[in-house]
Amino acid sequence: MLIVRRSKLKKNFSQPPNEMVFDERMSMLARMVLVEIIARPPGWQTNAQQMWEKAYRHRGARAEGKRAYRTAFAELEEFGYMTRETKKIPAGEPGGGGFVTVLTVYDLPQKTDN
Repeated sequence: MLIVRRSKLKKNFSQPPNEMVFDERMSMLARMVLVEIIARPPGWQTNAQQMWEKAYRHRGARAEGKRAYRTAFAELEEFGYMTRETKKIPAGEPGGGGFVTVLTVYDLPQKTDN
């Protein structure tokens, strides 16, 4: 038997869509990475490396590995929750002439071939 007791939250909480939370195509880590990203405020920045570093700082050897985070990000792309685009940085801006990878994350999957 499983008894679930839910809090009556009034502030500082997120409501991710069930379709996202229960998307069995993805690993639990990929779903939790997505939940964390979606719960963050607008403008928050991260990538697989930074999420792994944070996990390692907090949990040391018990943290999921770098490869697991890279795989989770790949799953998010594969199943339509994340897109990746390389853009050229305009001349005159810091890093001008170089390139930056822009990740866009969605709370529901976008159209994919899967």
